[in-house]
Amino acid sequence: MNLKPKARPSRSPLIALVLTLAVILSSCGATPTRVAISTTATTLPTASPSVTPSPSPTWTALPTVKAVSDSSVQATQTAAARLESTPTASSSPTSTPSATPSLTVTSSPAPSPWPTLGSSQPVTPTATGEPGPGSVVISATATITPTPTPTLTPTPMFSPTPMPTATFSGNVVHILALGLDSTHNLNAQNTDVIIVAAVNKDTKQVSLLSIPRDLWVYIPTHGWDRINTAHKTGHRYNYPGGGPALLSETIRINLGITIDHWVRIDFRGFARVVDQLGGVDMVVACPVNLRYMPPEQEGEEEMYLEPGVYHMDGDMALRYVRSRRGGTDFDRSRRQHQFLKAVWQQTKNPELLLKIPSLWSALKGSYETDLNLGDVLSLAPLALDLQPQRIRSRYISQAHTIDWETHLGAQVLLPIPEKIQAVVASLYAPSSGVSDAIAAESVGIQVRNGTYQPQLALIAADELRWNGFQVVDTGPADVPTYAETQIVVYREKAQALELLAKLLAIKPENVIYQLDDSQPADLMLILGRDYNPCR
Repeated sequence: MNLKPKARPSRSPLIALVLTLAVILSSCGATPTRVAISTTATTLPTASPSVTPSPSPTWTALPTVKAVSDSSVQATQTAAARLESTPTASSSPTSTPSATPSLTVTSSPAPSPWPTLGSSQPVTPTATGEPGPGSVVISATATITPTPTPTLTPTPMFSPTPMPTATFSGNVVHILALGLDSTHNLNAQNTDVIIVAAVNKDTKQVSLLSIPRDLWVYIPTHGWDRINTAHKTGHRYNYPGGGPALLSETIRINLGITIDHWVRIDFRGFARVVDQLGGVDMVVACPVNLRYMPPEQEGEEEMYLEPGVYHMDGDMALRYVRSRRGGTDFDRSRRQHQFLKAVWQQTKNPELLLKIPSLWSALKGSYETDLNLGDVLSLAPLALDLQPQRIRSRYISQAHTIDWETHLGAQVLLPIPEKIQAVVASLYAPSSGVSDAIAAESVGIQVRNGTYQPQLALIAADELRWNGFQVVDTGPADVPTYAETQIVVYREKAQALELLAKLLAIKPENVIYQLDDSQPADLMLILGRDYNPCR
């Protein structure tokens, strides 16, 4: 059976960059359609890959996935949630906000538990005979006045002092990419994938920022809540501009980023876009559990994707970017960025520039956006000129947040303002120049697998290309028993050597000089058992 990719339809790197920015979708939703997949290697310079088989089902045909729902957050914020108090009125909540709302109670004095002369409190007459001395005579026609119901006045909702707007130089366009299960009921769908792409046309640089769905933020006109509820809140309450507008304003207030355009896509649209692009050759560096529900079975089965190189169709790609089995939201964000980069790298071709309009029309209905065709064409030159080392990934992660539980028991992430500001500022920071210099110098490197792990050289080569190295070739080492990774230096390349040793944490004693200008590469990297692509 020939598993090589078929001839692919026309595609544009810009379309890929814009449309697949919504890399998908929350871990809950309907079941993707079963599609046969291939596990052949990408066109990197080795033979077709051999992927360690999983003890679970084979890869020749993927059974239908039963989507596993995440715990859903409360659909409508209760009155108590809206009374969530915070330490100050000028900033977002700290790690120890009070969970008790402040209430002003207006009521009459508390009634005495015992009746007195002239009392209007209800009592139950006794059935005894004549009243004795000192007894209170109670008239059966006494008027009973009800106690007024207390009036509850909630603490007024307030908005925090907005995060200072990020400063940057150059012509920067911010595109907000949203991934959700379905676009059929926007009033009920959380946007569990939120990515901001900062595209600098002047410096030819793209920075991708993933925002965690559980980030606790102030949502204008609504109050404090998870950021993934802002989009549906905008639709539910008819915020001007709908969900994308309210989420954009939420990002501006809490992160200091002003959004220019948005793209929204659900899981069916995502799979269709990937299939229209002809699939994607994906380097999988770490094992991934793609747990699924087999057809006509009640229980779920484990499906492990072992490290290697795969050609993914839309269904497979959807599973890859959605899965959180055995990992976290932050692990999933890293895979989503990796997938976006792979799409861009595969579709970069100057000859396709003229085919953007036809592809744009063909994919209409798979996504929603406020971008028009003119906006897309204006970004095309950047997509074609962009260098791999100038696509940068940024994340708001555990290092920038504090785990916190609301008084309703919701587990959320409190932002640490100064650390969030530093992450946002890094979106616009100029390149360090080292990777650019290595790319400009065309530093060539050979990658050799000195272990028994299949396709390890291909995995390492992929990482090196995103750091500006030119990989000459890949293949096995002389023996597969290297305990530690080594660098063999054929030609002096000081910056490249320093970066390579830093990236892979190579010990100084494992840098071996064998200067030889006749070699086809400047450096040779021999991977040992200590090489960990999942670090």
